[in-house]
Amino acid sequence: MLPTRLSTGFTALAALFAAGSAVAAPNTTTLSLKPWEISTLVTHSPSGYPGGAPYSTLFATISDPNNIFLGSTQFGDAVFAPSSVNCTVRWLGIAGADDDPHGRAHQCSDMGHGKWTVEILPGVAGDPAVRSSPDSATTNFALRFTLTEAVTLMTGTDTVTRPVLVNQTLVETRCLAGTCSEWVRGGSS
Repeated sequence: MLPTRLSTGFTALAALFAAGSAVAAPNTTTLSLKPWEISTLVTHSPSGYPGGAPYSTLFATISDPNNIFLGSTQFGDAVFAPSSVNCTVRWLGIAGADDDPHGRAHQCSDMGHGKWTVEILPGVAGDPAVRSSPDSATTNFALRFTLTEAVTLMTGTDTVTRPVLVNQTLVETRCLAGTCSEWVRGGSS
């Protein structure tokens, strides 16, 4: 069977939040932050054929391009440096499986100086462009990414809260022998 290219109309809404409260303000000037970037977003659901793998998967690569200067210390400048991680969520994607990925924080790859998590949320109900149920974690979903960073200074700990909202439209689907995957086409974010 040849791969089939379909245009999909569903939207994954990535609500990007970094949690934390500031002990001391990192800078009195207003920070001009660049939005977080989702460079890869791929989903996979099982074909349902006998002998096939029963797992569904969501894979995303997210980056924070910002270099946030917090201040100078006797040891050098304190910054929240840019970061990029891969996030993979895998669950039993067969009917009747009690393995719902929605509403839980899933740990992304290690970045050393902080922690990224991703949460799969229900998608948009009632959108005529969406042909799947609003609770499908592979075709109609929202994502909440959380970045928690901290740096220890001589005066305590600073944290920064950076909320960002990004719309990602999944515009390509490839199906081969009943297995379908969707992803963000380059330049479509």
